[in-house]
Formats: sequence, C-alpha cells, structure tokens
Amino acid sequence: MKAVVFGPGRIGCGFVGQLLHASGYELVFVGRDAIADHLSRVGRYVVRLTDGCEDRDQEVPGVRALRTSDVEAVAAAIAEADLVAVSVGPRNLPAIAPLVAAGLRRRKTPLNVIAFENCTDPGVVLRDAVFTCAPSLREAGHGFSGALVSRIVTQRIGELEGDEPLVFLGDPTTSFIVHGPSLCEPFPHIEGLRAVDDYGAWATKKLYTFGAGHAAAAYFGALKGYRYVHSAIRDPEIRSAVLSAMEEGQRGLEQRYGPELAGDGAELEAIIARFENAALNDPVSRVGRDPRRKLGPEDRLVGAAHLAEEAGVSPRRLALAAAAAICFDCVGKPHAEAQERSETVHTVSGLDPQSGLGRQVSEAFTRIAEWREADNVLLSLKELVWSWARCPLMPQPVQLRKLG
Repeated sequence: MKAVVFGPGRIGCGFVGQLLHASGYELVFVGRDAIADHLSRVGRYVVRLTDGCEDRDQEVPGVRALRTSDVEAVAAAIAEADLVAVSVGPRNLPAIAPLVAAGLRRRKTPLNVIAFENCTDPGVVLRDAVFTCAPSLREAGHGFSGALVSRIVTQRIGELEGDEPLVFLGDPTTSFIVHGPSLCEPFPHIEGLRAVDDYGAWATKKLYTFGAGHAAAAYFGALKGYRYVHSAIRDPEIRSAVLSAMEEGQRGLEQRYGPELAGDGAELEAIIARFENAALNDPVSRVGRDPRRKLGPEDRLVGAAHLAEEAGVSPRRLALAAAAAICFDCVGKPHAEAQERSETVHTVSGLDPQSGLGRQVSEAFTRIAEWREADNVLLSLKELVWSWARCPLMPQPVQLRKLG
C-alpha cells in the first residue's frame, strides 16, 4: 500500500507518517523545498515517543519526498496511491487543493483523502477547495474526511542541512477519529483509527476540553512567567484554574451531547497528566501562539464558554482564560491594552464588551492588566498580585519577587 502525505511537519511525520508506516504503507511526503530535500536525501526519520518516564524511538524508513513545486511528480504519486493524508495547517488547505485535484483527475478508482488538521471540519474545507479546482471530481466518489489527532508532537530535532535523520518528539497516544460516512471503499486500515458518525460532536469535544485546557495552561503560564506548559500546569493555582475551565466546557458538552460523549472528571485529570509530561518540553509560546484565532466566537475558549452558558453554567474560568489570551496578544504593544481589549472582545470574539460573556472577559482583562507592566509577572492568579507595579501611591516600582 502507498500513501501520499502532504506536510512533513510535526503531525505529518510525528503522527501520521509513523502510524501509516506501522500499518504497512509506503510513504511519499510532499513539502517545501528544504524538508523535502532532506527526507529525500536521508530516506528515513525517527519518532521519539515519551510518556515522561520512558523514551521509545520508532524509525520510519523507506521514505520518499517531493517538492510541492513538482506538480507532475506529485500528481503521479496520487494517481498510484491508496490514501492521501494532509497536515499543512487549516489556512493552507486551499493552497494544496490544485495539487490534490491534479492527482485525483488521473485516477480511475476512488481514493480517500484525510485531513489531519486542528479545525472543525477540514475534510469538507479541502473537498470544496478541490471541487472548485476540478468540478468533474464531484461525481468521482472520492472520500474526504477530517481527523482528530490525540498525540501531542512538540518539536522537530535535527538540521535540515545535515545527513542525520530528523527526530520528532511526542507522546505515545495513537488514536484519531474520522467521519466514517465521508470515506469511500475500500475503507483504510490504519492503526489507531476510529470511525464515528457524529464527527462534529467529537471535534467540539476535543476543542472545548483538550484544546481549551491546553490554551488556558499556556495563557495563565505566560502571565506567571513560565516558559513551558509542564511547569505552568504544576503550579497549583494554574492547575486548578485549567481544570475548572475544562469542567465548564465539559458541562456544556454534557448538556448538548450527553454524558457518554462529554466524559467525566477522570478524563480531564488524564488530560492534565499529559500536560505535565516534562519530557515533551512544550513551550508556552508554541501552545499559546495565534491567540486571536483561539479567541474566535466558536473556538476553544469563547465557544466553550457559550456552550457552558447554554447549560446554565457561569464560564468564569473560561472568561479569565480568554482575558489572559488577550494579554498574551498584547505583549510588545505598550499603552495599547485598553484598545486591544475592546477590539478583540468585539471584533475577534464577536462579544459585546458591555454585557454577558463579553463583559466577563472585559472585566477579567481589566483586573489582570490593572498593574501590569512590560516585564513583570503575576504572582497570584487568585489575588492578581504582580511581581512589581507602578501605581499612583507608589511612584517607584515595588519589587516583590520574580519567578524563574
């Protein structure tokens, strides 16, 4: 069996490629020049799986790679493939659609295309982009589904200019969820695959529990000066706040989808335990990046808060996490915080800063940022005490202590 994988990055290599190789597929990666050239030259890479106690290296040999600019070779590879997998980032799906369409046009049999992207329904997004490029493919019977990835892959180790195999560092989780009815026959047999009928519900669950918790840990951690998620989540205040935020989202999920899908407290504790994995060295800066996307009306913080409100739950911790995300977005923008807050709450999150959830977020931001300065850190998330601050009664900075 052969698989074409678009995007030889952390998820493409560190999750998708490793599972496909373990399931018996020969791999052809399609990527940008430097990474594609390295994989072609070396012909293999390593996935290092760590649970925090033990590391296990999984070599992925026999790898081929093509540049995205080599349209003819990419189309030929798709024409011969048994599966196409995509992990290029949600915003880049339209850019690769012409390449996917060029390959599918050459086929005589239907093919499954699975998009391993962190968004609500990437399979539909990619399918529509492909059909826009090639309307005749609408009747060809190809399958398009998204995939919900469980594994955390934090980094790539190695130099693209060298001849040593790259190493991708992640945790051992292998499961992923696809929308079964969107796939065509023959159904792909891949280690860890779980097909469901209600993909949207499962996507919402992942975003509003795992995604909300991961983002909250990063944004609270940034306020308190932590560099890594595993350090932040071990702070008792942050751990409690993150767990409370996930519980708020989980209660909303239970109201909408029922307790079986929503899960229980033990499931949330298991997620927290994964955040605590120090061997992953997962930077707060990586997890927290692109805060405006994560503050979207239906994304992990504001969307989860709306769902909690539907269940009659006050999303106090989710609102605080959203306020912390705005602070994260304001870094490097001195004297612009009030304007940024108003703009973000209204135009990015779709909320009214004067009422409801928007007011909760806006007020939480005001409390956090009241004595915030460019290089101080939050000492207490509960009391909102900063390491130092200028205020009218204290013209000189008051030095308390600073976290390492």
